[in-house]
Amino acid sequence: MPIIDPLSKRLLCGAGHNGPVSLMYHAITPGTSQPDWPWALSFKKFCGQLTLLQDHGWSTLCANRLYVDLRTLPAKSVLITFDDGYADNYQAFEELAKRDMKATWFVVTQDIGKMSSWIDEGVPSSTLLTESQLLEMRDAGMEIGSHTLTHCRLTQVSQQQMEHETSESKKFLSNLLNQPITAFAYPYGLYNQDIINAVQNAGYKTAFTTRTGFGLVNHNPLEVRRISIMASDSLATFARKLAFADNSVGWKKMTHYSFSRIKDRLKRQ
Repeated sequence: MPIIDPLSKRLLCGAGHNGPVSLMYHAITPGTSQPDWPWALSFKKFCGQLTLLQDHGWSTLCANRLYVDLRTLPAKSVLITFDDGYADNYQAFEELAKRDMKATWFVVTQDIGKMSSWIDEGVPSSTLLTESQLLEMRDAGMEIGSHTLTHCRLTQVSQQQMEHETSESKKFLSNLLNQPITAFAYPYGLYNQDIINAVQNAGYKTAFTTRTGFGLVNHNPLEVRRISIMASDSLATFARKLAFADNSVGWKKMTHYSFSRIKDRLKRQ
């Protein structure tokens, strides 16, 4: 079992009863070195996180499990999600499949099998997964969802383009994979009620945000909360993110939490 500090381990052992936790990954780089891009993760660190989940009894679910009453899900439910669809995710898929674990990929459909064409400061351009790889992932029980056609900021485009980005990417993936596409992730986590309506009208049943916390925003499956997994996260940090469903789990916050628990216990005595 991976070794983490006693407090983080204790928090993780008591976690998993506040609703499902969704984790957001991007790139998974080969080897053991910490990537320069903060949104990437080394393959070694990713494997360590999977081992921690398994050792502590977490069940990995695909997005399609969120249609149902959340009370029917296993107590320790985690949704592993990948945004963009980078080709280096293929080794992550192979590792997940080897462990009989599930995940969901949100793919920018215009760039499948090509270099990523959207441009963001500090974000390296990378090759995306191919059509044949996505088909293999589908056959292995993974879920493939949409991340729009072009990775645009949906809050900054016209209504017509926003509807085109959501519906056409869904249609492309449905034709490619020969199955319904029901999961979507908002690029950059940007969305509003008009975008939610367009996503719903396009036929998606779940949509993932970057808002932290357990489960759903306002009990809405088109506003699934997610936690960001970063290059700098230690295994203990990862454990605390699972326990609190939050990106901010530094020791200052943990100390405040521990003192609050002690005060509560003293008041009850």
